[in-house]
Amino acid sequence: MRKYLFILSICFIAISCTDLNNEINSNNFQMNEFTGRSVVFYNVENLFDTKHDPGKDDEQFTPFGEYEWDDERYQKKLGRISDALSFIQEKPVLVGLAEIENYNVLNDLVKQDIFKNQSMGIIHFESPDRRGIDCALLYDKKVFKVIDSENIPITLDYNPAFNTRDILYVKGEMMGGVITHVFVNHWSSRREGKAETSHKRERAATILRAKIDELTAVDPKANILVLGDFNDHPDDRSLEKILKAKESGYANDGDLINLFYDDNENDLGTSVYMNDWAVLDQIIVSQSIYDGSNKIGIEKRNGFILDNEELLFTQRDGNKKPNSTYGGRRYYGGYSDHLPVYIILK
Repeated sequence: MRKYLFILSICFIAISCTDLNNEINSNNFQMNEFTGRSVVFYNVENLFDTKHDPGKDDEQFTPFGEYEWDDERYQKKLGRISDALSFIQEKPVLVGLAEIENYNVLNDLVKQDIFKNQSMGIIHFESPDRRGIDCALLYDKKVFKVIDSENIPITLDYNPAFNTRDILYVKGEMMGGVITHVFVNHWSSRREGKAETSHKRERAATILRAKIDELTAVDPKANILVLGDFNDHPDDRSLEKILKAKESGYANDGDLINLFYDDNENDLGTSVYMNDWAVLDQIIVSQSIYDGSNKIGIEKRNGFILDNEELLFTQRDGNKKPNSTYGGRRYYGGYSDHLPVYIILK
């Protein structure tokens, strides 16, 4: 009898250990669901549908408008964005986008080939920008669960009539319970001159930093991803001094890490400004993501500029620039006047 009880006890222990191992393996699978996946930011250059929306300055992007924006060109544009994203080998779990007209174009975009085997969700708010372009976030529903989202307006106290793109904020949970805060940005352009417009971007940096300070006051190790076309270089005052996005190795407690600082120093770029390459599109992370101390990290502690030949156009002088959809009023049928940037999660 004792022999049988001993055998039963051994079997029970073995089964229990097997169940425990299966549970651990299951948890590890969930925890690593985002491992090897990318987070992307892409300014897609004027993704408009072909219809005029009342209240928006979008008449030029209609079939009889200045750009003769018809359904053929619109469908080609969607395909181009899909193709560009497909050049990134690591499938995206999050895609931050700039220069999006409305929810409808996003709904058409997630039906493209790049997302064929994914169930992509959409976060988008209408901004007061006079051109009618907004920021948006696409996310893989199987990996990222949205908890909260809001648009953060950029205002100037001395100019109530000032309108620009809102900052998009999304709080979500990666598989395995990893709370992550995502900000998608498209700060004011330099069209009227860098010095003349810097105060607008510095205002955006001040507002964004205040929101980040709120989050880190509650959780000093909050996982934060800041994606955007900032229309400033990594070492400009708006980013380095006000947002406190520093080069790795020079960050103090509470500072963020700008993963594209090295690219700025090595004369690489994401767009051409005044005939020179500039790193205007960047991904900035909290130190907890940079060092992987709060359940999520990044491969090689680095960000990448997607510069496939297809995304580039060689000019007559031999210099290259992004293969854009338009050059002035001339239709080229390219991808965008910006290159995508991305990181790989681990």
